[in-house]
Amino acid sequence: MHLETSEHNLISNYGPGVLGINSQDYTGNVLVTRSRVVEHWYEGVPADIKLEHFGPLLEDTSAERPEIILLGTGNDHIFPPMQLLAELKAEGMTLEVMNTRAACRTYSVLVSEYRSVAAALLQIGK
Repeated sequence: MHLETSEHNLISNYGPGVLGINSQDYTGNVLVTRSRVVEHWYEGVPADIKLEHFGPLLEDTSAERPEIILLGTGNDHIFPPMQLLAELKAEGMTLEVMNTRAACRTYSVLVSEYRSVAAALLQIGK
C-alpha cells in the first residue's frame, strides 16, 4: 500500500517485518507522530508496555502532543495492562489498541484529517 506525499509523516507500507514511513523502511518497532519517527521505540510484548515507554510523547509540550495514541500490537489484537490506559488518560491521551495493520490504516486516516495522533507500532510477525 502506498500513500500520497505530505508534509507530515505518513505510513507508506507495512507487512511482515517492515514498516515504511515516507517510503523509508524500518525493521524495528517505531513510534510515529506527524513530525518524527522514534526508531526501536519498544522491544517486548504488549503485556509489558508501561507508561515510561511513551516518554517521547509525554515529554512533548508542543501543540503536537497527541490526544490519541494508536497501539499496533503486531499480528494480533492484544491489550496492554489496563493501568496503562488509565495512566495515559490522566496525561490527556487516549490509547486505542488494535493489530498493527489496523493501526497503520487508522493512523493514515487520522493524519489526513489533521487529528492529533501518534502510532506506537510493533512489527508484524513473519
